Amino acid sequence: MPPKDLSSRHAQMRIRIAQLAAQLMLEHGIRDFALAKRKAARQLGAPESHSLPGNDEIEAALRAHQSLYRPDEHRQTLRALRLQALEVLRALERFDPVLVGGVLNGTASRHSDIEIELYADSSKDFEQYLVNEAIDFKVRDRGGLNAYQLFSEPADVWVRVLPPDSRHASNRGRQDGPRRVSARQLQQLLQDDPQP
Repeated sequence: MPPKDLSSRHAQMRIRIAQLAAQLMLEHGIRDFALAKRKAARQLGAPESHSLPGNDEIEAALRAHQSLYRPDEHRQTLRALRLQALEVLRALERFDPVLVGGVLNGTASRHSDIEIELYADSSKDFEQYLVNEAIDFKVRDRGGLNAYQLFSEPADVWVRVLPPDSRHASNRGRQDGPRRVSARQLQQLLQDDPQP
């Protein structure tokens, strides 16, 4: 068992890494949690294999940073991204799309993309829909899975196509809110949130 002060220093370093990683993500547009953690650890002189916080700790640091620095700007940015996400969800309605990621959980910044998951028997069905609707896209590897990058303003949209049987992934057990919401649920979230 490590001495108490070593354990305390370890915990403090995790917090410092989480805070710096959040700052790097917000100020430099880093989207990859692992990259932000490694950069923060290097800048603080911590070994990358020790004291690295979890993504949930980074998300908490993102929320704290955003509420402390420029909270009004953050609320306006988040609202604009959520309104754009609502339009996308409605446009892709036939595929039962859901919003996930930072735009949903409130950690998004002006550098963030909108992340959507949808359900189709085949990704080819979705590709054909995009072609028929003349929507520009690229297929890219994202976290080991193919994702469709749809180009739009103010944020690009990333869409992951999932098999229909994964539709019932649960939001239960989340204390920080749901992991995915439909267009109807996002509309309600926007109505419940007073305008900045």
